[in-house]
Amino acid sequence: MLEIISIGRKPKDAIDSGLKQLGKSLEEVEVEILDPGGLFRKAKVKIKVEGEEPAPVVESAPAPVKKTVESEKKPVENKRPERRERPTRIERTENAERKQSVSKAPAAKAPAKETKVEPAPEKREPRRYEPVTVEVAKKAEDFITELVAKMNVQASVETSIEDGRLIVSLASESSTLIGHHGEVLDSIEYLASFIINRDGEKYYNVVVNCNGYREKRKESLVALANRMAAKCIKIRRKVVLEPMNSNERKIIHSALADNDQIITKSEGHEPGRHIVILYKRR
Repeated sequence: MLEIISIGRKPKDAIDSGLKQLGKSLEEVEVEILDPGGLFRKAKVKIKVEGEEPAPVVESAPAPVKKTVESEKKPVENKRPERRERPTRIERTENAERKQSVSKAPAAKAPAKETKVEPAPEKREPRRYEPVTVEVAKKAEDFITELVAKMNVQASVETSIEDGRLIVSLASESSTLIGHHGEVLDSIEYLASFIINRDGEKYYNVVVNCNGYREKRKESLVALANRMAAKCIKIRRKVVLEPMNSNERKIIHSALADNDQIITKSEGHEPGRHIVILYKRR
């Protein structure tokens, strides 16, 4: 069995890094979260692959150094440059008239460049979710229960189906399942979504919550959005928010959608993608 330890800013990042090193997919390995990480430490996971042994490291011998033979240096003959005769007054006048006539000649027009018409980018249709079935809910519940047990955290797992979505509610006295700004909770949700959707035939929407964290986080994000929008209007300059995941960015955009004094947009790339609030000048 081959085992590696992978480290990342979030458990999801550590898992992705380990899978990239092994060249495996998530369904081909066994993942164990050793440390969910926190504000001042990184997450650590152990990834196991059954039936494989680590490849031996073979040290290659250094390549032989080729000896170069210095070429014989031939003496360079010093030749004095031939003396150039100065042009006469008549020749100087003819040269000046020739240059003047060339400068007045109309410049040749460069051929027009062909403009390439790039095809318009294809619009991606929003993903359609299928209604969650009882079998899918049971599969997600069993996986999360086993995952929480491997994290050595005491927690209860309950599932429910609301508007076709699977809602997984965790109850625990420890905040380990939540992490800094819900990073561990997002990783659990990511793994659960992968488990129930890895067949690829249908796609189900799953939301994992713990001790009502999602509702509390939404309230704090709405308050943050209004506070930063007021600051942007006061100083009339852009305000940059901290990086957030796509769900949290949607909450910010939605909270400020009716404010006609500012504009919100997302910039950067994951995991550093963030929201910028701009003052709308009139």
